[in-house]
Amino acid sequence: MELKQKGEQAYVAVKQLLVKLQWHSAVDLDLMAFYKAKDGRTGGIYSTNYAGGSLGDLNAFPFIQLSGDEGVDATGGQNEEVLRITQLDEMAEVYICALNFTDASSGRNSTFNDYDGQIELLDDTGKSLLVPLDAKDKGMVAVIAKIDNSDFMGAKLINENNVIDLNQFLNTLPGAEHFKLSSKIVLKNKGDAFEIKSKGGAGGSELLVNLNWDQKGGKQKSGGLFSKLMGGSSAIDLDLGCLFELEDGTKGAVQALGEVWGAYDAPPFIRHMGDDRTGAVSQGEFIRVNGQRLDKIRRILFYAFIYEGAARWDQAGGMVKIKQAGTPDIEIQLDDHSNKGMCALALFENKGSSLRVSKEVQFFQGHEEMDKAYHWGLRWTAGSK
Repeated sequence: MELKQKGEQAYVAVKQLLVKLQWHSAVDLDLMAFYKAKDGRTGGIYSTNYAGGSLGDLNAFPFIQLSGDEGVDATGGQNEEVLRITQLDEMAEVYICALNFTDASSGRNSTFNDYDGQIELLDDTGKSLLVPLDAKDKGMVAVIAKIDNSDFMGAKLINENNVIDLNQFLNTLPGAEHFKLSSKIVLKNKGDAFEIKSKGGAGGSELLVNLNWDQKGGKQKSGGLFSKLMGGSSAIDLDLGCLFELEDGTKGAVQALGEVWGAYDAPPFIRHMGDDRTGAVSQGEFIRVNGQRLDKIRRILFYAFIYEGAARWDQAGGMVKIKQAGTPDIEIQLDDHSNKGMCALALFENKGSSLRVSKEVQFFQGHEEMDKAYHWGLRWTAGSK
């Protein structure tokens, strides 16, 4: 059975329901479900690549579960996301939606008809309902179907086929008010971690690690970003670097000291973007990690050290931001202080299907002490820039 027209309805079984979003175009579509229970509870089931996302649970409320996240980085092919509903007894209404992440994240306001998505629903008897995702209205969210379980005859499927913008989506669908297209993950305490999953896995876009410092009320500091770290006007040279270990056992460092800049398209697949010696660059310093070569990298330890000047971390207001297209920014604040000049910032560990990012913020006298603490095993000699 095919529901072609907006507003068409069909009764579906309440015991089991399988929802498939399928497409071949080079676009990242995300299947979602938002609900209102008969007792008033609201919520949503959507990818954990979004801040606050949940894949749900089939054995406990809401009895809805999402398979995962496909089409990452707008990859074409046989893409399929599956949503399973094991019971609707407690639900008053469920909205099945698709979000065009590719266009929404870049601000493009295209139409779903530009792609080839479709929704298929199957009940436990094998009855299939097909809803083409072919609306020509411009918008980022398609409310594809609504399951209305308020009728005494049972759950009823309604073809909504309604394309709306993000604001309307957030303000009209029950449970959608907390959804955030792009937000940040803040690792507050030492040891806190976040796993970058599908959108940040092997084959994904680059990871950009940025170390920057507080502008103190938004005013540019004379003499550079670190000119006041010693309470005066002389700038302090603070450097971003990293230790790396590849899957083949190769180990090394990427940093300005010694001009070891690394390489992006060749081992170690990590590239330092340049040394800000005076703090004149308002964005701080950056290191790029090749997202298409994460399978070659076992772990990376990012660190900062003060090359010149006193270690006045308490005045720096330092912040690490880890950015990748399609995932929330991860923020790590340098909110601990020490008189030691070396600080281990964040540890990246390859877990196969995900990349684990953990907050470290541990201070050391220098490279060698930090190396020993993390069991890297490199040999260190004094250097200069």
